[in-house]
Amino acid sequence: MDGNAWLKALNKLLTMVQRVVLLSGWFLAALVLGLTIKSGLQPFLAMFLASLLVIISVLVHEGGHYLGARWCGMPVLQVRIAAVELQALRRGWRLRWSPQLKRNRLGGYVMAASNPQRPLRGQWMVVALSGPLLNLLVGGAALGLGLGLHWQGVPAAMALAFAVINLVMGVGNLLPAWRVSPSDGMLLLSWYVHRDDQRPELAQARLLALTVAGVPSAQLPAQDLERLARGAMPEPLVAFGYRLNARQDQGDWLEVLQMEQELDELLAARAGELTGMSVLIELLRGELVFSRAYLQRDASILKGLPLGADVDWYAPWLRPRCLALQAILEGDRQQGEAYVQQALQAAQSCVVLSQGKSEALLAEHLRALPGP
Repeated sequence: MDGNAWLKALNKLLTMVQRVVLLSGWFLAALVLGLTIKSGLQPFLAMFLASLLVIISVLVHEGGHYLGARWCGMPVLQVRIAAVELQALRRGWRLRWSPQLKRNRLGGYVMAASNPQRPLRGQWMVVALSGPLLNLLVGGAALGLGLGLHWQGVPAAMALAFAVINLVMGVGNLLPAWRVSPSDGMLLLSWYVHRDDQRPELAQARLLALTVAGVPSAQLPAQDLERLARGAMPEPLVAFGYRLNARQDQGDWLEVLQMEQELDELLAARAGELTGMSVLIELLRGELVFSRAYLQRDASILKGLPLGADVDWYAPWLRPRCLALQAILEGDRQQGEAYVQQALQAAQSCVVLSQGKSEALLAEHLRALPGP
């Protein structure tokens, strides 16, 4: 058996162990609650309460990742707790109910950008460790509280059940396994052995950090953009988006129009790798439709533009900008300016600082359009 096969077998084993460990936390918590709380609704009441404590423990876990990221000066972009998705704004948060796939419904994540002023290794090790660490700390505190109550009554049972789930979640997430995504333990291990911040596979992390810090797409390192374009999906689509945005900012509308065929060719060449990328593709097509309508001065192109709720969530400036262009081309500059202001407000609220700069340039392009 070769080394790669051994690694796959080891990962499969560790994944199974992780699942057993995490499931045992829920089972033990339900058992403690079921043996303590007397009710005609048992065992369903104990199972429900244990599941509720799991969600709270996920909140603790992701809260640890969030605190770790902020402690390192990393901008947090998005947080998910079970079916609740939160998007960070420059002031406050946006929230929506967005259920995940069945296998991930009780999961969560924190999406953050690297701090370009610090080495990547240290900050990402802190982020990876902080989630399980907070689970262990909260679990230890809950265990002390439960034991201090002398195992008596519902409060003690709830504290002990919460302790079990947090302790198991902390330990389970530190196991270096890889399922849909790497565990915290796997991330911690990979960053521990990491030494070179300029590795080609970190191109997307470097570009995201610069974009969030306010570097316009036209000024991003060409070498990293080329690396991204040659990578696995969705990296080529992300690289395409950066180049599209740069040309829009510069007003190279003829160049943008030629990118429509380029996108079609890219999607055809990578047709087998597009699972889960429909929102990104819809967003890119929306930007291309906007650009074609701008270049051709044709408002009818924008009518019935299919932008879904996910696009409005991730790019809330796109729809009002399209409506602004449509209104201006139809001769209603007052309404067009109102939509421009909506797009600017949405972009300037975004924690990705380059987005506000880009939308301001596009607003000037719209205002410079001659009357019908």
